[in-house]
Amino acid sequence: MTEEARLVTATEFVTDILCELSLREMGEIRLVDTMEDERFEQAYELLREKRSSLNIALDFSLTTNPYHGDSSTLREAIYGLRERGIVSINNPSFKTVEVKVDRADASYYLKKSSIPPDVISDIVDRVFPSEDVDGQQRTTAAH
Repeated sequence: MTEEARLVTATEFVTDILCELSLREMGEIRLVDTMEDERFEQAYELLREKRSSLNIALDFSLTTNPYHGDSSTLREAIYGLRERGIVSINNPSFKTVEVKVDRADASYYLKKSSIPPDVISDIVDRVFPSEDVDGQQRTTAAH
């Protein structure tokens, strides 16, 4: 008998990415332009490619809007995480999102996830480098 695939939601996926970033002391993302939306879309594509081997089913798609470059799925997930106290949105124009979980909570979320922690770590390694091309730190510690 085949084991049923575990369902992964957008909220779970975004939580995992943000928790991994927090563990790396990169607990803040800026959504001023669409660079982060594009990174989350790339991360989603990497996970989508692995869904069969991980025996997971994705109940969402995370793509960027062809006109504006942002992702409504990402924004909705972040708003949901704000309600749960996982992130804070530091200004009304949605420019800075700060991860509010500490190391213990971030580890807890990653261990409970339907996505193996090593897969999330690999995705973050590939898509969310700690430094941008110009050598500047992309995100800052939020704790």
